[in-house]
Amino acid sequence: MKIVHVISTLNIGGAEHFVVQLANEQAKYHRVGLVVLSSTDQHKNYLGKVDTTIEVVQLKWTKKYKMKQLLQFYKLIGKWKPKVVHAHLHNPFYYVFALSFFKGNTTYVHTIHSSFQNWEKTLGRMYKLRFLNNRMLHICLTQSILNEVKEAFPKLRYQVIGNGINAHYPQRNLTTIKDFWNNFPKKPQVGSRLLAIGNICGHKNYKLLALSLESLATTYPGLMCVQVGGQIEADLAFELEEINTPNLFMAGPMENAADFLAEADALIISSRQEGMPIVALEALSMGVPIITTPVGGMADVVNENNGLISENLQVASFKKTIEDFLKMPNDHKRALKVGAQKAFADHYEIGAVQDKYMMSYGLD
Repeated sequence: MKIVHVISTLNIGGAEHFVVQLANEQAKYHRVGLVVLSSTDQHKNYLGKVDTTIEVVQLKWTKKYKMKQLLQFYKLIGKWKPKVVHAHLHNPFYYVFALSFFKGNTTYVHTIHSSFQNWEKTLGRMYKLRFLNNRMLHICLTQSILNEVKEAFPKLRYQVIGNGINAHYPQRNLTTIKDFWNNFPKKPQVGSRLLAIGNICGHKNYKLLALSLESLATTYPGLMCVQVGGQIEADLAFELEEINTPNLFMAGPMENAADFLAEADALIISSRQEGMPIVALEALSMGVPIITTPVGGMADVVNENNGLISENLQVASFKKTIEDFLKMPNDHKRALKVGAQKAFADHYEIGAVQDKYMMSYGLD
């Protein structure tokens, strides 16, 4: 076995989605293994999406950072003798970093799947040990994230490789998707249908979205936005209910939420932290423009050819960005759709991304 990916779970999530698609693509040409450290939700997971040629080992650990677990992991990797061990997310990162001290003939790679802020403390701890071991290659999703890593930890080894996926094709039929949009008190108006995908939590910054939409409700009565995702932080969900924005509707968690982009005019991202979210790539692949805040990797993904970026995280700025889209002539919106699909084909299709990873592994 030549390539082993290590991840915490295979629950529904952006990093997990990417890992499965990357592993599947690599399995066309190489032997691939997948180590899942913790328990995976038995109902909502990507296990059924993993290629049957990939050997999956679920360790089902319930605790973190135990010596017994490190020994178990060490023996498993020793049995497989991979050329590459590729870590994803925080818990796997620590185990793979520890492993890199002992198995010197293996290539160790780590993908930073989110913003630099989410990794600053973790990378800082490792940076202090770089004189003992600096073998791990850190993959940043965008140039902006790499610049932040480079400024804070200049001695680390790093490279830029963007996220990648297969183009998203809706699992639901068009009638079902239309029924979803027509199920809210406001009638969807072509040109003014926005979709936000992501759980209600701090870094998604839905309060900014709610206040921005509220300020536009009177001037643009046809504007509506639907948020799809669960309630991770109940206090934030309560705060959104208190704001009671008349043109923002909460649909709750739903599988294959990107399906609903088929009838959306734009994906809207109000986050205060982001890496390169998979939903943004799904939108591009479907020809859906993106309206976003200028955070993390979004400033690299979105440009004047495929969407709009607000100047900052203030309500006035985000409101203006939404309004700029609403005022945009239809031919300009159609041009953004074409630009979105072109950006996906040029940069984010999983085959091209896999090729870049193979070069970073030294297996091209």
